[in-house]
Amino acid sequence: MNRRLDRSPWALAAAMLMATVAAGCTTTPDGPTREPSSAPPVTASPAPLAESADKYDSLRADLVAALEKQMPDITWSADDPARMSHAQDGRCVFSPQSMKSSADIVERSRNFEEVFTAADPVLKKHGFPTFDGTDPVPGGWVVTRSTDGVGATVTIESKSPAYLRITAPVASERCDTNELAGGDK
Repeated sequence: MNRRLDRSPWALAAAMLMATVAAGCTTTPDGPTREPSSAPPVTASPAPLAESADKYDSLRADLVAALEKQMPDITWSADDPARMSHAQDGRCVFSPQSMKSSADIVERSRNFEEVFTAADPVLKKHGFPTFDGTDPVPGGWVVTRSTDGVGATVTIESKSPAYLRITAPVASERCDTNELAGGDK
């Protein structure tokens, strides 16, 4: 018996499996073709809380409106209230009220392409770079981020449902959530 012929079906099957796995790891046919996000260097000082709260609350509202217009079957509602906290480096960080989607957005947004279409003009309007793509994150999350020159970061992450979160360094002596109008905004 020719041993070479006896092994060829296994060798062919192994080669086909390796090719399939390698193809699946490189790109997905409907996936974003953009590179993961990267934060630009911080080039500006944080603004006072009142100014920052107005700016980032406006950004959040504009992003939600754009996402709901782009994907009208998915709505966004309030999730966590606004808060302030100290970062490990001592900076005061303001987090406006976060938002949560009514459904997962990954498939409906064609792996975030619809998110990019809706959100990128809003980000530019508010002084942020456009989303560059999704970041490699463990656990099945699909995440995209954009960071401005102050170090404020907009994050949209989805794993049924999706969340819209913003964090921004602010100038505050006390860095206390009670500084926010009514405790949440």
